[in-house]
Amino acid sequence: MKHGNMTIVYGLVAALSIALLASYFLGERKKDRSFLHLFLCVAIANSGYFLLAVSGSLTVALIANAISYFGAAYCMLAMVYIILDVCQMKQRKWLRWLLFSISTAAFLLAASGKWLGLYYRGAQIIKVNGMTRLVKDYGPLHILYTVYLLSYVVLMIATIAYAAKKKRLASGKYTMLLLAAVLLNVGVWAVEQAIDVDFEFLSVSYMVTEMILLLVYSMLRDYGIVQSGGKILSAQMLASRGPLPSAPGALPPGMEDMFHSFAEKAKTLSSAERRILNYYIEGHEISDIPELAYISIHTVKKHNRSIYQKLNVASRDELMLYIEFFRCCGRLDELTGGAIEME
Repeated sequence: MKHGNMTIVYGLVAALSIALLASYFLGERKKDRSFLHLFLCVAIANSGYFLLAVSGSLTVALIANAISYFGAAYCMLAMVYIILDVCQMKQRKWLRWLLFSISTAAFLLAASGKWLGLYYRGAQIIKVNGMTRLVKDYGPLHILYTVYLLSYVVLMIATIAYAAKKKRLASGKYTMLLLAAVLLNVGVWAVEQAIDVDFEFLSVSYMVTEMILLLVYSMLRDYGIVQSGGKILSAQMLASRGPLPSAPGALPPGMEDMFHSFAEKAKTLSSAERRILNYYIEGHEISDIPELAYISIHTVKKHNRSIYQKLNVASRDELMLYIEFFRCCGRLDELTGGAIEME
């Protein structure tokens, strides 16, 4: 492909990225901030690639290069957030700030360019058939950006593996799609490092990745077993959808395993914990339980922490979501194990 044609391709890719961002923003009713973040970062990265291709001076080329690094660095952060959401992992505020700080540090390092010779020892531009290329002499800290990328890849793969082991994904096909989305970019990046190519194929793989992640997220969200907008769907929203099929064969893939796994965890509750769980099943609020069970609110909260830990849920809202699943399918007896043992 001629370099002049590559410039056109960069422009088309950038335009398509912006169009995808606009389509998601305007067309998706249940917008998720992490996906907005991802679509925006991909559009910024691809715009940077295009600006670099048409830049007329080294200064403009370095600025365009920094823009592409901005999109790429925070694109990885958005992917991590999405993987954590899809895999239903708890996201502490301190963890999100830590990851954001790491990504910001990685971007600032990459955007430093020739400053102090840390990331680049030197850089120059060459023009071939109307397209600008940035020829870089890497500095001693360039390896840190590689470590940053690989660390995030390892984190995402470990998260997906853990979620698959804990059956937090509906089926194996979703696990494979998530792994493909994660490994696609690192595979393309590795090939580009190994061979000298004139085109940044990452510009295309970024868009493929965001579409794969959106596909998996949307499918799991439609099943009602994944977070929507970063939060667990409420029990009221689930109940409003009407009864779910009770026959195992009529359930979505992996749902039967979810019922069985959660019911098995419920069997590990103590008699006091099972009694409190029964109050929740009957529709009582936390504030009702001290009077009903003749215990203090402090004891109720203590039992709640133990129940959440044993059932692997993060909050009462998430617990009520599972209860509504069992209720809508007419399978509450599996959750309670029959009569609740009273103290």
